[in-house]
Amino acid sequence: TDEKMNKELFIAVCDRLRERVPELRWIDAEMGQLNVAPRPPVAFPSCLVEMRYVRCTGRTAGSQRVAAQFTLRVAFQGCGATSSEAPAPVRDRALEHLDVLERIHTALQWWNFGRRINPMQRASVVPERRSDGLRVYAMVYDTEFEEG
Repeated sequence: TDEKMNKELFIAVCDRLRERVPELRWIDAEMGQLNVAPRPPVAFPSCLVEMRYVRCTGRTAGSQRVAAQFTLRVAFQGCGATSSEAPAPVRDRALEHLDVLERIHTALQWWNFGRRINPMQRASVVPERRSDGLRVYAMVYDTEFEEG
């Protein structure tokens, strides 16, 4: 059923992130947690995962081809000075979040859930403009699979 695949694939993505990106201290379903003021109810860095079925195409015998999209909102707190004027160790530490984003990408790019889905492919990575001091990136990955 739709619900089974939806749940199974969602859990598999979260488990893969937990295993491959141990720096992530909070992996959860996206439910608007980062919009809670004054302090979001997550540990940082966090990764909030949303799965969408963006296109479903009918096939024979009642199966469907599903194009799915995962949006990961990856949030960091207090990243520090990234200016070229900052001392190298300060700047390196402030840019560690980019290493975490790269590890997430390495974990998901071309991953195929044991050949149960088409290999995942990154569609975009977009930083969000925020006024609360959090640094948040929306990472989008696409895949397709058959569903009966």
